[in-house]
Amino acid sequence: MQERSERTRARLVGAAAELFDRYGYAEARLGDISRVAGVTKGALYFHFASKQELAAAVQESGCLLLDETVLALRRDGRPALQSLIDTTHALAVWATGEPVVRASFRLGRERADGERPVLNYHLVCVAAAGRLLARAAEEGALRRGVAEDAARTLVAGMIAGIEAAAWSGAPYPELSSCLGEAWTLVLRAVAEEGAARGLRTAPPPGPTADLHPAVDPGPTVGPGPTVGPPGQGSRAVTVSTVSASAGSLSSR
Repeated sequence: MQERSERTRARLVGAAAELFDRYGYAEARLGDISRVAGVTKGALYFHFASKQELAAAVQESGCLLLDETVLALRRDGRPALQSLIDTTHALAVWATGEPVVRASFRLGRERADGERPVLNYHLVCVAAAGRLLARAAEEGALRRGVAEDAARTLVAGMIAGIEAAAWSGAPYPELSSCLGEAWTLVLRAVAEEGAARGLRTAPPPGPTADLHPAVDPGPTVGPGPTVGPPGQGSRAVTVSTVSASAGSLSSR
């Protein structure tokens, strides 16, 4: 019974993410969310008292995905700068095709019906990047004379660029290529030469389609963007496999 309830909740979160991504907070209706999730409106209200609560749950899923990915990347002992590069590549994957992350960004930008967003997901991503930069400084990977605040500003701009490019419809391969080139320039400016020499600026090898949040999106409302290189479809994973999925990103 509990497993069924959790699955219903996950389907509602997935459906809400898809509709928030497509139409925004104000235009996404609870009746449509329950229909896309394949549940009754009563079941929706059993799990969520309001649309605001649903928005919070979507952004919590986006934060969980980001946190688990960063932890998995750091767990294998790679340099903090490499973890940061790979985290931004994961964001590029999600921003071009994962509704939970796309909706999290959009909810952070909107002020619907006078309600403040649950959180600013862009700032959540920038904060995660800042923590990795602080670790990189501790590892002696930043060039002497480079202030952490300056490096953080550069990376914050890259994250904003990922979001803007994805929102404008840039395909993943194009965004990934531009991101790798940007990292080549940024590392020349901020990284100690020896530390930069061993870093990879391109996306990590291996599949990217496993990098999805812990939700079951249920039926879709229509065709959406694919995730990763052409030919790869998106699929959801369970909470227990988020770390494993993030681990696939860390393959070198």
